[in-house]
This record gives sequence, C-alpha cells and structure tokens, in this order.
Amino acid sequence: MSKIPIEKEHLKEHLANISEQIDSCALVIMASEEEGSLTIHCEYNSQLLHSATIQQILGHFQTLLEGVVANPDQCISTLPLLSAAQEQQLLVKWNDTQVEDPLDKCIHQLFEEQVEKTPEVVAAVFEGEQLTYWELNQRANQLAHYLGSLGVGADTLVGICVERSLEMLVGLLGILKAGGAYVPLDPTYPQERLAFMLSDAQVSLLVTQEKLVTQLPQHGADVVSLDRDWTVISSQSEENQNPV
Repeated sequence: MSKIPIEKEHLKEHLANISEQIDSCALVIMASEEEGSLTIHCEYNSQLLHSATIQQILGHFQTLLEGVVANPDQCISTLPLLSAAQEQQLLVKWNDTQVEDPLDKCIHQLFEEQVEKTPEVVAAVFEGEQLTYWELNQRANQLAHYLGSLGVGADTLVGICVERSLEMLVGLLGILKAGGAYVPLDPTYPQERLAFMLSDAQVSLLVTQEKLVTQLPQHGADVVSLDRDWTVISSQSEENQNPV
C-alpha cells in the first residue's frame, strides 16, 4: 500500500472523544497502519454478539485481505469472503439434508407421532391464540369423526374454504384424518373461479366458516361450518381415527 505524503499546512487537527460513541454501538472495528502492518482492534457488546460471530467477521476480513494481496488487480466485489473450509461447510456439509422419509405414513399420522412426543408444546399461533399439539390433535379428531359420520372416507373430496386461522389447521387435519382429500378454496378468489373449482372437483361436502357461507357461489355441496356446528362437532370422540 503506497503512502500519500501530507503537507503540514494542509493538515487540520481535531480531537474527538469517541468513547461515548463506542459505548452506544454493538460493534466497533478500528484499523491502524504502523511500520508496514495493519492492526485491527475490535470492541463489541457481548450481550448482543457472541465471540464466535466476531471471530467469523474478522476471518472474513482476513480472507478478503489475502485475496487483495493475491489478486491486486481484481475488483474487490469479486474477491472471496469465505475460506475454502467455510465454502465446503456452507455448500456441501450444511446441504447434506437427505433423510429417510417414511413412505408408508401420511402426514396426519406423522403429526400424531409428534403429538405423542410433545403434547404440551405449542403447535400453532395465530393473532394471540395458540394450540398445543394435543389440543390441535383433539379438535382435528373430533372433526374427523364428525365428517366420518357424514360419509367422508377414502377417495372423498372435501372442499375447505376458510380464512387464515387456527380453524384452517383443524379443518385440514380433520379431513385427512377422516380419510378424505381436501380441495383448498381461497375465499378471496373471484366467485366464478370458486364456482368452477367446486363444480370441477365435484365436491359434495364443504367445510367453511359461517361468515363465508353467504359469500360463496351457489353450489350443491353440504356445508359444515366450523364455528356454527362446533357444539355438535365437539361432542365427537377425541381419539385418533384408525388408519384408512
């Protein structure tokens, strides 16, 4: 690095107290050049940053400087920040995510296994409301038994048109547990599109919410309202369905 001579008459002196600025910063990095070497001084808030993070940042800077020395004519944006070992970890090791998927189980059965492991852990949160794995499974089971009493089983297509909510999860899991397949219907879709989807899928049963019933296009499907009919639904068994 070449040094640019500075004439004294062009130099203005200014004393700055940076201690207060440093105290208010999460991370301060200062560099000084002396006798042909570059010294990096780093101060950080240990309540916000881990020492490993700081070491990683400084390691990236070191890799960048090594790239500058090795390729002084390269544009700085093309120089590496990651070492060969870090690239290997990022691109290869952390992407080694292949797992053995249980091909003999459906998603609701995998969910039931998780319920057994962590029944009291919160499974879903929406706008201040939450359900544990056990509570969500309980409600989905009650809906599944109710749908089963209405004839839902294997190869049954059930439409579900609900707003984003915990009820949506109950509806989806309940349909799967009953052995059916759900046909998702977004209530924000145009009426013509919803009408086509209901007709094309030949949906005979529709799970929805009371406030959406009058907003849906005309159809011939029987309606199950998750809020209006919940008193009846909640009287059903809380036990898991036998595999369908």
